[in-house]
Amino acid sequence: MPGTAPVLFVQLTDMHVVEPEGEDERWVDNEARLREAVDAINAESPAVAAVLATGDLTNQGRPGEYAVLADVLDMLRVPLLPIPGNHDVRALVRETFPQVPWADAEHASWATVVGGVRVIGLDSTIPGEPGAEFDDARESWLRGRLETPFDGPTMLAVHHPPFVTGIEWMDRAGFVGLDRLRGLLADHPVNRVVCGHMHRPITSTIAGIPAQVGISTVQAVALDLSPDSRPAVIRDPSGYLIHRVDGEDIVTHTRYIATGHEPVVPRWVDESA
Repeated sequence: MPGTAPVLFVQLTDMHVVEPEGEDERWVDNEARLREAVDAINAESPAVAAVLATGDLTNQGRPGEYAVLADVLDMLRVPLLPIPGNHDVRALVRETFPQVPWADAEHASWATVVGGVRVIGLDSTIPGEPGAEFDDARESWLRGRLETPFDGPTMLAVHHPPFVTGIEWMDRAGFVGLDRLRGLLADHPVNRVVCGHMHRPITSTIAGIPAQVGISTVQAVALDLSPDSRPAVIRDPSGYLIHRVDGEDIVTHTRYIATGHEPVVPRWVDESA
């Protein structure tokens, strides 16, 4: 995109919206955290082009949770592009967000172009299971998208990280077909892979492509890289990622929200300059 302004994408992930009167175990106010994030996104300057929501939109995949989710996300002033996570129900995600260009397939994937950037959402979920899968149907669909000529950068959004993170109790669910996905991306590389699921920022690669896990708007997964790690969460700051796409270059920033602190100009800055 030579000569054009950078395009900004926000990545929201793992919002785990619950029903207000539900009895789900939670450590923060999930809905309030998401509302804070939406307010912060709407205040971003420069404005973002779209919001990518990389799964676990709800906590139990219940219709009432999607009603709450839709009510909150309806306040966004920019387009929303969601994919399901393992806590979601594909059919309800499609029904809640009918404006998304869903694939004509059983999996809830999509592909679109925003501001000269091709963005592909790949559904990695296995209904009723915590792990990921990249099967024949999804390989055929994704190959078709990536083999279509496109003059610009491509971002691939997927819920499950396509790599082992070292947080053993989270990795245990597995990623069926990961070698298949790695091979496809080696043949048809994209510029960036963005994902969720882990509730903490993690950076790696797949087939030499930078891959970035976003932070959750609710609690974080505690960082424990011991081989016998047990499930644990921690109240780390919440927020979202901002992906700045400038031609073929993509730079990712973390926006922490609701910290209680405002930016301060250091005394050494000459504000008259």
